[in-house]
Amino acid sequence: MRIVRAGIERIDDLQPLWESLHEHHATVAPHLEQLGPVRAADQSWAVRRELYEEWLAEPDAFVLLAEVEGEPIGYALVHLRGPEETWATGERIGVLETLTVLPDERGRGVGSALFERIYAELRRLGVTELQVAVISKNAEALRFYERHGLLPFTVSFMGRVSD
Repeated sequence: MRIVRAGIERIDDLQPLWESLHEHHATVAPHLEQLGPVRAADQSWAVRRELYEEWLAEPDAFVLLAEVEGEPIGYALVHLRGPEETWATGERIGVLETLTVLPDERGRGVGSALFERIYAELRRLGVTELQVAVISKNAEALRFYERHGLLPFTVSFMGRVSD
């Protein structure tokens, strides 16, 4: 496996990996169907792709692709935001929007390798903090990020606007 740094030129390579994560999200959080039905995979990708195009147009944003024989098996997408308002952080904070590994490749250290490379890229950019949001019922992801030194930070709620 090798990890390559990329940008918007590799966005099409992310689609099958995103669609796999989309399926995983639907599986770990069926309670969220109260918000509405799960989108079809291609519709989900269309929404996410638009966000990726926006984020990857920002300075210093990047994609890290984990590849085996040239085929992507995982990726991480990071962009930057300004400082935290309450706590004294650096002037820029990395925002990990997505980290995913294909189901058949999980448990082999791909996610950890991507995570360590994220840290290396952020250090190179002079960024000292990283933020990531996780679906609340995704216990595996919560453990992964805590194992990698991240602290629980905020709790986010979402629901339908009542009549």
